Amino acid sequence: MTLGRKIIIGSVSFFLAVIVLFIQPFTFENIDAGNVGIRINLYGTDKGVDNITLVTGRVWYNTWTTKIIEFPTFTQSVDYDSFVITTKDAAEFKVDPKLNYHINPDKVPQIYRQYRRPLGEIQQGFMKNTIYDAYRIVANSFSSDSVMSNREAFEDRVQNVLTKTLGKDGFIYDQLTSAITPPPSLRQMIDEKNTSIQARLKAENMAKQAEAEAKVIIARAEGQAKATLIKARAEAEANQLRQKTLTPLLIQQEWVSKWNGVLPTTNAGGSTSLMLGVK
Repeated sequence: MTLGRKIIIGSVSFFLAVIVLFIQPFTFENIDAGNVGIRINLYGTDKGVDNITLVTGRVWYNTWTTKIIEFPTFTQSVDYDSFVITTKDAAEFKVDPKLNYHINPDKVPQIYRQYRRPLGEIQQGFMKNTIYDAYRIVANSFSSDSVMSNREAFEDRVQNVLTKTLGKDGFIYDQLTSAITPPPSLRQMIDEKNTSIQARLKAENMAKQAEAEAKVIIARAEGQAKATLIKARAEAEANQLRQKTLTPLLIQQEWVSKWNGVLPTTNAGGSTSLMLGVK
């Protein structure tokens, strides 16, 4: 074999090896933490989804015969578009739901078998319709007033429906917020009712305050009256005691103690000893 032929054969072999290297079907997929992958056989007797959930890590497979679909199992948060529900008395409420959920890893193959769609499409298809239907079904058993006065019970019933319908397919419900908005007419009635309640509570508080203040004034007046009465009784009793204890001798002694030693300027005449003007 000539040198030139060897060079040609070597070059062709090199290029063939490069081509095979680039077009070979074997590759790998890294299944990140918080995700699971399912292996899909594209050909053969096992065509379809295997009953195998791939663990997190690197998975080698043949791209010509196999496909790997990755599903997240960590909590997903989906904010759906608002829509209108109708109560049994024909009142229309706007609902703006936001759902938090996660997928049961063991049911990922079943989910793909049933829906044959990526998770994003399932969220905006089956799950969205399920959520809207749950709200509409529950709203049909509530009146407009009961929705507003029993909002917690309304949302609990919606959540119970979603737990059953989504849970059986492997979607585990975590949390749901509804952001229910009543119609303008009902909103006005609610505002007026709240205003009336606030006015009534304010009036009741003012009446209670006035009553309390009046009680204070009455109590103060009663206290003053009792004090005056006690003082008057004490003075009366003191006067009575004085009257009982006054004798001519005590009166004379009192008179003497108050005399300043000056004889009176006016006499009653005769030999009487009565003196006037002693103060």
